[in-house]
Amino acid sequence: MQKSNPFNTDVAEYEEWFKTNDKLLESELEAIRQLIPISGDGVEIGVGTGIFASRLGIRYGVEPSEKMAAEAMKKGVNVLYGVAEKIPVEDESYQFVLMVTVDCFLDDVPKAFSEVRRILMNNGIFIIAFLDKATPLGELYEQNKHQHKSYQNANFHTSTEIVSFLITAGFEIVDKRQTIYSLENTLQEIKIGVGEGVFAVIKAKKI
Repeated sequence: MQKSNPFNTDVAEYEEWFKTNDKLLESELEAIRQLIPISGDGVEIGVGTGIFASRLGIRYGVEPSEKMAAEAMKKGVNVLYGVAEKIPVEDESYQFVLMVTVDCFLDDVPKAFSEVRRILMNNGIFIIAFLDKATPLGELYEQNKHQHKSYQNANFHTSTEIVSFLITAGFEIVDKRQTIYSLENTLQEIKIGVGEGVFAVIKAKKI
């Protein structure tokens, strides 16, 4: 992950955004819930302050920021310090892996996805949620990212790019969901597929 990741220091601001935008958060959580396995041990890579893991029943996380990891541990998540490109976990340790809007802060996405595959059991599931640059809101994020310290160094990807990274890393695409069509703090529709909602979720299986 990028050493310049702004969330390493802006922990309070990060948490406050989700409190202020609770309906947007719930929409994102529901999109993930529709694709996440209902059983099995999972880990969130780039677990942050544990907002997603704690609400989705994921007990384990990997995080490079000590401050964010400390907040995640307060929420009951067991956190290992590490980066996505070199996950401090043994081969075939988990049945599923979750990654939420981490791709845009990675130094090496293909390497990170290969690491995810390594720590997954056979036929394990990788759920990746990301901000889709090819959507109307994604284009707006890209155009205005220089104005926001949280995203000024972010490298957003399109769903086509993410799918390509997944296939190259040894995954097959199983399903897709999308949500967040406006930044109004309201519950928003979860649709099958990608291309409209800026918050895209892809479920892939290790092959």
